[in-house]
Amino acid sequence: SYQIQGALKRESSEPLLQGSNPNPKVELEFWKNRYEDLECIYNQLRTQKVRKMAELLDRVQSSYFPAFKAMFRDVVEALTEAQDINLHLTPLQHVLEEIENVEFNEVKPLISPLLHMVCLIWATSNYYNTPARIIVLLQEICNLLIQQAWNYLTPEDILKGEAEESLGKVREVLAILSYFKQTFEDRRENLHTYFKPGQRVKEWDFQSLMVFARLDSFLRRLKMVEDLLATALDIMKLEKLEFSGIRGKALSQQVLSMYEEFQEVYKVLSDRSYDCLDTNSMEFEHDASDFKQKVEDVDRRLGTIFSQAFDDAAGLEHAFKLLDIFGSLLEWPVIAASASDKYPRLITMFDRDLDDAKLIYSRHIQEEMELGLLFGNFVVIPLGPGLSAGSRVDQG
Repeated sequence: SYQIQGALKRESSEPLLQGSNPNPKVELEFWKNRYEDLECIYNQLRTQKVRKMAELLDRVQSSYFPAFKAMFRDVVEALTEAQDINLHLTPLQHVLEEIENVEFNEVKPLISPLLHMVCLIWATSNYYNTPARIIVLLQEICNLLIQQAWNYLTPEDILKGEAEESLGKVREVLAILSYFKQTFEDRRENLHTYFKPGQRVKEWDFQSLMVFARLDSFLRRLKMVEDLLATALDIMKLEKLEFSGIRGKALSQQVLSMYEEFQEVYKVLSDRSYDCLDTNSMEFEHDASDFKQKVEDVDRRLGTIFSQAFDDAAGLEHAFKLLDIFGSLLEWPVIAASASDKYPRLITMFDRDLDDAKLIYSRHIQEEMELGLLFGNFVVIPLGPGLSAGSRVDQG
């Protein structure tokens, strides 16, 4: 009796509540085993020996008979539930295996079919259409995606490998996980399409946070890694920055010095042995905070250097070359502010060059017209800067 009660009380949410991060296969396995166990218990309770015992308890009006009867009823109800849920969850097995067997950057096409099946389960199962049940499954799907993303990124290599390659992979993962959340919301909004006409529609009226708490934490950590790698790529450009002008050599040396300082800071970060994607570890966040402070210092110093280099620019061409050299660094806050301050001067330089070009053009046209007077039987027709056409005039 105690063993039966224990079997009846077990819930698939127990691993989640205990702090582990099970994937959906654990859910499928739980209901498969539960169905088989309860079917075995039911068959035992239906044996001739047990039935005779129950009849005897009933005849003698034993106080144990109501308890036995209630237990049998609970077993039947639990078996019916487990049979229904196992039947509806089993089709998920195939798509879950596909997700596990492909590279994570190939997972995106499988997300929509997966959530489509989850919606079908919600709409057609008589026992799995409760928030408590579906939230467990969705949390476990999140766990699966996190695990597959983690395997794809190999955290121990993210900061040690080529920053550009690592950044590309991190952005792929961010895009896929964001797509999963977006698809979930789309399915939530269109749940009514999964119900038959006249069937009462049951919405997912629970908060998204109940599903995505761990995934959102993982996304925040990924975003930190993305920002760090993108910043590192930007700063690596400093190695090739060279300036012209009066102070060009001195400014180039300052930038090179900053680059070498950054290399030391980044090496300390990349040599760490911790898992930078482990959201339970705060070591990475502390190091990332220190790194950010260093970057802010570089931003301030580069902002000053940009202003000095721009002031040294001999003309519009040199100014545009400077903007091209800084490239994405112009998006950094202090450098962006410095560049913004220079835009009026840039426009003034542009206007001046346009005025010079207009003057040169006008002089050229004037010269063409004056030259035309030297040819008595030709009319010189200006076609544009440096171009003209002549035609003979009949003297009749």
